[in-house]
Amino acid sequence: MRSQDFTRSTGQRVIAQDAAAFMQRVYGWMTLGLFVTGFSALYVASSPAAIQFIFGSSISVFLVIGVQLALVFSIRPVMRSKGWQAGAVLFLLYSATLGVTVSTLLLRYTFTSVAQAFFVTGGAFGGLTLFAFVTKKDLSGVGNFCMVGLIGIILASVVNIFVGSSAVHFAISVLGVLIFAGLTAYDTQKMKEYAYTQDTDNETGRRASIMAALELYLDFIMMFIYLTQLLGASRE
Repeated sequence: MRSQDFTRSTGQRVIAQDAAAFMQRVYGWMTLGLFVTGFSALYVASSPAAIQFIFGSSISVFLVIGVQLALVFSIRPVMRSKGWQAGAVLFLLYSATLGVTVSTLLLRYTFTSVAQAFFVTGGAFGGLTLFAFVTKKDLSGVGNFCMVGLIGIILASVVNIFVGSSAVHFAISVLGVLIFAGLTAYDTQKMKEYAYTQDTDNETGRRASIMAALELYLDFIMMFIYLTQLLGASRE
C-alpha cells in the first residue's frame, strides 16, 4: 500500500509540475504578445508618417484588418504543418498588427486615461484568473453564453456604423467588458483542465500553449479596448 501511495503521489507531483510549466508558457507568451502590442501601438501613435500611411486611406485600414484576420486564422493550420515555433512567430506578428488597432485609443483618448484603463483591465484579468483557478463550478455554460453574446455585439457594432448612436456604442462597450470578462474566466478554466489532463511536454502541448495564450491575449485586449471606450477621457 505504501508503495502504491508513493507511486500515486509521485505521479501527481509530476503532473502538477508539467501543468505548472504549461501555464508558465501560456502566460509567458501572452505577456510577450501584450508587450509587442504595446510597443507597436506606441510607435504608430507617435509617428506622423505611420499615422498617415495607415489611416490616410480606407484601403490601408482594410488592408491592416485583412492582414490581422489572415494571421489569426492561419496560426493553427501553420502549426500543424510547420510546428509550434512557426505558430509562435505568427502570434507575435499578429500582436504587432493589433498594436495598430490599439494605437487608435492613444490617438483618441489621453494617455493617462488609457493607462488607467490598462491597469483596471490587468486587475480584473488577475481577479478573474484567480476565480477560474479556485472555483469548482463548471464555467462551460458561461463560455457558451458569452460566445452567443459576442456574435450579438459584433452584429450590433456593424449596425451602429451606419446608425452612429452613442447610446448603442455605450451599451456595446458595457456588454463587451462583461462578455470578455466571462470568456477570460472560461478560457482560464479550460486551460487549467487541459494542463492537468493532457501530456503538455510535447509538440502538441506546445501548440496548445500558443493557442491558449492567443485566447487569453485576445480576452485581455478586447476587455481593455471596451474599458478604454468607457473610461477614456477624450483628447478633444
